[in-house]
Amino acid sequence: MKLGFTHFDRPGSDNFTCEVLTEGDNSKNVFRNKYVIIKENSKTEQKTFIGRIIQGPFFIPEEVDRESAIAQTSILKGDEFPLTPPFYALFRVEILGEFENEKILPSGTRPQPKSEVSDLEDKDVKKVANIDGNMLLGKLDGYNVLVNIKSDNKKVLPRNIGIFGTVGSGKSNSAQVIMEETLKNNYAVIVFDVEGEYVNMDKPSKELKEELGKFELKQEGVKNFAVYYPAPGDEPREDAEPFDVEYGDFDDYILLELIHPSEAQERAFSEIVEDIEKMKRGTGESKSSGPLSKKKKKEEEKFTLSKAIQYIWGKVESKDMNRSTGAALASKLAWINRFGIFDIAGGRPIDVEKLMVPGQLTVIDVSTVNDYVKNIVIVDILKKISDKKINDPKSYDIKTLILMEEAHTFISREARDKMEATMDMLKLIARRGRKRWLCLGFVSQQPSHLPNEIFELCNTRIIHSIKSESNLSTLKATVGGVRNEIWEMIPNLGAGEALIICPQFTHPLVVEMRPAKCERKFIT
Repeated sequence: MKLGFTHFDRPGSDNFTCEVLTEGDNSKNVFRNKYVIIKENSKTEQKTFIGRIIQGPFFIPEEVDRESAIAQTSILKGDEFPLTPPFYALFRVEILGEFENEKILPSGTRPQPKSEVSDLEDKDVKKVANIDGNMLLGKLDGYNVLVNIKSDNKKVLPRNIGIFGTVGSGKSNSAQVIMEETLKNNYAVIVFDVEGEYVNMDKPSKELKEELGKFELKQEGVKNFAVYYPAPGDEPREDAEPFDVEYGDFDDYILLELIHPSEAQERAFSEIVEDIEKMKRGTGESKSSGPLSKKKKKEEEKFTLSKAIQYIWGKVESKDMNRSTGAALASKLAWINRFGIFDIAGGRPIDVEKLMVPGQLTVIDVSTVNDYVKNIVIVDILKKISDKKINDPKSYDIKTLILMEEAHTFISREARDKMEATMDMLKLIARRGRKRWLCLGFVSQQPSHLPNEIFELCNTRIIHSIKSESNLSTLKATVGGVRNEIWEMIPNLGAGEALIICPQFTHPLVVEMRPAKCERKFIT
């Protein structure tokens, strides 16, 4: 369908947009995000461009000025003057490139005036946007065209995902959709659930049956499902398994970050950390427990956090450590130890091999523990999975997705400078994990509180409605290639709509995300 013709440029026009004129009655066929094909009306060289409507339609009277008495009277006294002066519509198009052999190619020029602008057919829209794949996300805004990504392409998922949006915008549903689609494609999926909303995903959704039908989907729960929770927390369901963390396997530098030491305490700890690491391996000697066996340690012989605290007190008593510094350091570690996550009697550390099962969803429910326990649990499991991926060749091809809900509570911009070890671990996982099919997903309603490095790790971003200027500015500052006109749509996106930026797509897309098939608690 012909929509109109490109207009002459006005002062201040840029290289990547053009304006299009159409008759007023034709404006009903114009909507934002609509793809158009632009054919130059040139006698010398025929060029074809692909574009997308990003602004308009704007309505302008033809024969009279907008401020004229005739124009204004026809509006103000609409009942008495039912006819309006003739008008035309104007809309602005983002030029995506030249169209050759069903592909968009970069262009060093723009369409000439009076180039014909028409609808792009749905089949060409799919090719232009490159939205084929085996993971269904939803439909292209304004179209009945499905948007998919490829689960088997290392340039897509393993380059990590960020899902952002305000409360009620649909980000949790998007997280569920990513989980469901990766499970369908035989990923092992682990989600850190900070609200306890995913613990019933083995049950079918009670919502949006008709909406699912539009995607030829039905309500159904996840078949291969497991729930774990930290032993100090509350049991989320009868079949959930409690676990603890073994201090002997935990990174001391990350533990040190959690207690926020002074410079003196940090120096004192760095002087003894090598001895502590030896005792963890059973090759050192503790003041409190004597020589440790080099053989496989029995439960009572494990070097626990309690023993590390006793060792520090031994250093204080022997005057090998400043008394006030050592006492403060030991007290802070004892405070962490009282949370009950380390070395519970009997020992129930989580078995990472039980998490890395293709096609299985594992929910780690951290909703009833404090932020310190939550962060200890996340770091411990991330490190175990990363070590498994890096050191065990058998795990290389187990495609694995780890999602962190409310990621800003795990690692924040404000605490960034005090979390070097944690940040280094995440960078290592992102850098080395991609080649081994390890994907991280960060979900947050407060992206402005996330460190810049997190955005650098996420090449695929699903951005729902965001009202806060600080959160929106943070995303704009960390994403290239998105025009301001597209960003201006973000605050007005409806629930479930999202701007998706993905290495697979040729340009950012506005997508109506499909509903999740399985249950999520606390849906409002």
